[in-house]
Amino acid sequence: MRPSARVPSRITIAGSGFASLFFLIYLLEDPPFLPLPGPVRRIRSCLDITLIGPHEFVYFPAIPEFLIGARTPRDIVVDIRPFLRRRGIRFLEDRIANITDGGRTVVTAQNISYANDALFLGTGPTFRKDAIPGTREFTYSPCYGPDDMVRFATHLDSLTEGVIYIGFAINKDDDFVAGRTGPLYECACLLDFALRRRGVRQNFEIHFFSPHRAVGEKGALTDRLVERGIIMDDGYGPATFVAGGMTDHDGHFRRADAILYSPPMTGPLYASTAALPRTPGGHIAVDRYGQVPGLTRVLAAGDCAGHEASPPWVPHQAHMAKLRAKAAAANLRQILGGASPSHRYRHELSCILDMADDALWMHRSEDGRPPFHNLFPRRSRRLISVKSTFEKAFLLYLRRL
Repeated sequence: MRPSARVPSRITIAGSGFASLFFLIYLLEDPPFLPLPGPVRRIRSCLDITLIGPHEFVYFPAIPEFLIGARTPRDIVVDIRPFLRRRGIRFLEDRIANITDGGRTVVTAQNISYANDALFLGTGPTFRKDAIPGTREFTYSPCYGPDDMVRFATHLDSLTEGVIYIGFAINKDDDFVAGRTGPLYECACLLDFALRRRGVRQNFEIHFFSPHRAVGEKGALTDRLVERGIIMDDGYGPATFVAGGMTDHDGHFRRADAILYSPPMTGPLYASTAALPRTPGGHIAVDRYGQVPGLTRVLAAGDCAGHEASPPWVPHQAHMAKLRAKAAAANLRQILGGASPSHRYRHELSCILDMADDALWMHRSEDGRPPFHNLFPRRSRRLISVKSTFEKAFLLYLRRL
């Protein structure tokens, strides 16, 4: 049952990343490659939608490819305002500062209040950059956006020899992978390829570290790093990042000419101000239907939100954001139609590790379902083209349709 066409429900969407855009697409039941005119889309949706967030969407899965020159910021950053105009979506360049009235009012950083009949939160995570002193000043990360990765790549180009550390940490207060791990593995492999292509790989040590990797940990990802001569510093976690390297908890100094690091992730800053229910690790609490407990018609998905009763391997990633946003959108349509939500999202890890001269499809799901019915091989250089096709199709959709 659709909401009444006479009194459109006011929907506020916070954020403009993968979770929010997928939620919008599924909420509108928007045919992916059928360019419907704006008036037709508005009649079909019967919704009055406002999106609050940055006007630029960043295709984060492609950022590691900056290291080999295969992508630039221009390739992966999209101004979503035309996309939203084509769908009759009201856009506000702002960010959420508070949520009041049990979710019915959003207060922005510009101290403007917006009322709603339903609210979706897809604002992304907060990186704990202060968990280790010096993280902000002395490390780079593919997780912070294109500009930071450009600076890292530029710095690398100035080096002809040196020691490079690549690593991550996870927020262990939650029972899922609350941190960016995949992009760091990919960066390590692509860095190795880039240095070999320059003919200077023998002049560099590449170390891969994480306090949340077990010493001697085995697996397909580890094998890919080891076969490229990357030194595995399993279990290592620095106490402080400093100029020229890092110090251990015992005061020992390790030299590093460049450090690429992803800190642990937690929920958005406004979650505390708004007194939203949160997981032990600080993410917005949600159930398997995408609903925030205790609040009516407030849903959340993506990196800002936790997982209910998830397996420990469940990640924060674009694919998982899509699955969660799809279920949340379907449930909101049911709720607005007077029914109870019935769509539960599936826990699944799925991503292609691009190594430039090889690729690996990392996949795991709670129901054992393989990706695309095993249509593609799990390891093949051809997977790079598959990954690129997904990227191009989604960016074309945002830019043109």
